[in-house]
Amino acid sequence: MQNWLGEILTEGRHLTEEAEGYLLGRGMTPETIKRLGMTLWTLHDDPAPDATFRERYGSRGDYMKGRIVCPCYSPRGEIIGFEARTWRMGDGKKITDFRLPHAAWNPFFLGLTPGTMHRIWSGCDVWIVEGLFDMAPMERIIPSRDVVLATVRAKLSWAHAEFLRRYVRRGRVNLVYDNDETGRKQTTGWTDEHGKRRWGALEVLQRVGVENRDIPYRGGKDPGEIWDQGGEPALRDAFSHVI
Repeated sequence: MQNWLGEILTEGRHLTEEAEGYLLGRGMTPETIKRLGMTLWTLHDDPAPDATFRERYGSRGDYMKGRIVCPCYSPRGEIIGFEARTWRMGDGKKITDFRLPHAAWNPFFLGLTPGTMHRIWSGCDVWIVEGLFDMAPMERIIPSRDVVLATVRAKLSWAHAEFLRRYVRRGRVNLVYDNDETGRKQTTGWTDEHGKRRWGALEVLQRVGVENRDIPYRGGKDPGEIWDQGGEPALRDAFSHVI
C-alpha cells in the first residue's frame, strides 16, 4: 500500500493552475507547495491493495478524485498517510486523512518533510498548530530557521510528544492551537465532569522534558482565519508580542 500511495503522491504529483492559485490564496508560497509535495488526487491504474482504503474511498480513491492532497511522512522520510480536502467553490468543506498501519507508532504531522528534519535536529524552535492552513501562514512570519508542524486536529498525542522529546534538543516548542474552547483545553488541560484531570499539550511536553510555551494571540479563531481576513499584516499584528 505504501508503494501504491507513493506512485500517486510523489511520482504522479501535479497541480492545476487553479489549484495552485487556491493554495497561494490560503497563505502558501510556491516553495511551501513544493516542499510539502501538494498534489491533486489522480486515479491509479491499479486498485488499492488495502481493503479499508477501498471501502472508504473507492477502489482507486475514486471519491477523492481532484481533491488537494498533502502527503504525510515519518521522521525517516517514509510516506505514512495523507490529508485530502475539497477546495472548489460549491464542494463544501470535506477533509479526510488516511493513515498506513505504521502511522500508529509514528507522529502524524503535516509539514514533517525530509527537509525539515535537519532543521529540527539542528536546534530550531518548532511551532505547533492544528491544521494545514494554519501552518502555511505561520511559516511566513516565524524566524526563517524555525519549523511549523500541524497535528491535524487539536490533540498532541504521545507519539507527537515522543518525537519532540527525541529531536527538539536545543530548541523550544511553541503551542499555537485555536482560540476556541477545544483549542484552549487541549493546550492547557482541563478537568472533566467526573473530576478527572485531562492533560493538555503543555503538561504533556513538560512531563517528557521538552521546553515549551503557550502562544496566545488575537484577531481570529486561528492563524488561518486571521490570514483570510487580513493577510500577512494582520497575522504579524496578531503575533507581534512574540515574534
